[in-house]
Amino acid sequence: MESDINTIDVNKIIFERLQEAFVDFREMPPEKTPISQVAVIKLYGPGEKAKAVFESLMVTTMYDVEIRNVEERETLDLTNSFITLLMPADSLPLPIYAADTDVHKGKYIHAITDLIPLSKDSEYRKKYDEPVKKLRKKYESLPGLMVKVPEEIHRVYPSIKPFESFSSSGRVIGNIPVEYGPQLINLLKDYVDLYCSFVKESTESEILKREEVRKEALEIKNNFKKMMAQRDVSVHMPNLPRSAG
Repeated sequence: MESDINTIDVNKIIFERLQEAFVDFREMPPEKTPISQVAVIKLYGPGEKAKAVFESLMVTTMYDVEIRNVEERETLDLTNSFITLLMPADSLPLPIYAADTDVHKGKYIHAITDLIPLSKDSEYRKKYDEPVKKLRKKYESLPGLMVKVPEEIHRVYPSIKPFESFSSSGRVIGNIPVEYGPQLINLLKDYVDLYCSFVKESTESEILKREEVRKEALEIKNNFKKMMAQRDVSVHMPNLPRSAG
């Protein structure tokens, strides 16, 4: 029963919904990173019976890791951390699906989720960005959500700022009081379900077949990957094992 945010496996909830949409996943060896020493990282590609192609799905789960408190930076909170990142295929440029949920046990939940658009084409945005914006309004009263990330948060979490140029109109980011965990889980379900609705009709989408959209999406996606590769989480997790050298 999904009742205690301190013990819920958030990635499992998201993964099961994505699997229902894609039908068939194939697990692949994940890339080796320093974070893999404290995390369970699973990497997937589309299986033979997959309903839609995609490039990769990475699911990172960390239990009882130490992450800096957003307000008391010298304090390390015992935290469960869940990150899901689905990268679309070049041939089917759906938005990027991203969810990052850090449950600072008994305190707050640092949450980010988004369906990142890969084109500025007006029809693409109408189909894949406006529904995300509309969904965000459903949760605008949830305590701790930010309409705009203030500069003081960027100073605390400098790795967040590069995401600004990739965000959708309905991105969710905030530090939600832990007692609102059930509402946050509902939000995460709604966002992944919206993405799944995009997936289920994607092979029939004429917008995704346009060469100019695919070309633009590839460029944006590659820039996003470069940005992710440059992220340094050690400022937030100072006890994270470092790579040799």
